[in-house]
Amino acid sequence: TTISVGNLKMAAEEKALAPGARKIDAGSIAKPFRENIRKQVQELKDAGIEAPLLVGLLANTDPAARKYAEWTGKACTNDGIRYELRTIDDPIDVEAALRDANDDPRVHGIIVYYPIFGQVESFSGEGQDDYLRDTVSYKCDVEGLCHEYRSNLYRNIRYVDFPTNTKKCVLPCTALSVVKILESVPSCYDETKPISRRMEGKTVTIINRSEIVGRPLAAMLSNDGADVYSIDIDSIYLFRGGRLHKCEGETPESCVRKSSIVITGVPTKSYRLPSAWIQKGTTVVNVASFKNVDEDEILQIEGVQYVPMVGKVTVAMLERNL
Repeated sequence: TTISVGNLKMAAEEKALAPGARKIDAGSIAKPFRENIRKQVQELKDAGIEAPLLVGLLANTDPAARKYAEWTGKACTNDGIRYELRTIDDPIDVEAALRDANDDPRVHGIIVYYPIFGQVESFSGEGQDDYLRDTVSYKCDVEGLCHEYRSNLYRNIRYVDFPTNTKKCVLPCTALSVVKILESVPSCYDETKPISRRMEGKTVTIINRSEIVGRPLAAMLSNDGADVYSIDIDSIYLFRGGRLHKCEGETPESCVRKSSIVITGVPTKSYRLPSAWIQKGTTVVNVASFKNVDEDEILQIEGVQYVPMVGKVTVAMLERNL
């Protein structure tokens, strides 16, 4: 039997893993969602209905934002969804472009690639990006970040049409991608329990409290019953039972050591989570565009389930929200 060098290398890498440790490909988790999306789009076309149109607004040179826009375009093309990227030279013109898209009956969904202004002072307030997020109509918001959806998320309201409850709220697509990843990992979610209790008894640490990823994700996992430690540069909070608790005496290390799920989203190349903090059997999800962990080291920890990137699932959730 002929064994290729590539197969030998792969076998050596697998052999090097600690017992039960596993590196999980997000693409395999995204695949069934995208297959279902393609099926639904084809059904629309068969019925003589045009595929939905997603409009992306890009007004920055951020490499991660541009990569996300590229991934979105490729995925939509592959799945039969119409996608139109509108590049805007001057950020001050984004609001006008956004309102045009809101009012255009041909547009079914809008995604804005942040950051645009960051937290720079503007005429409309301290956080112009936050203002733009709230300018997206909830009818077109595929990111789940407008005021309507954020307000419902933080109050654990899951439908927009109470009391009939036939239309679910759109959830932030990156945070939702992490939830879908955790649902696919044995022992993270208990599907035998009712909704809102499937993470009871779990402790989670999220190293990121941005309004796009960390905060909504902490709320979502807390709404599912988990105790969630939310770590930012200068503070640690516990999300528990719909309330926010300031943590005194806790450190990033103490939080990570007591957690069976650790999610990293630090947007800097230099940050590394110390591998010694991670316990056996922990699920580690890297949300950042940079690797926040030493992959080789954590895969030497028994039972660790490691997801190095979430982008493919995020794009699938974006399409699903359309």
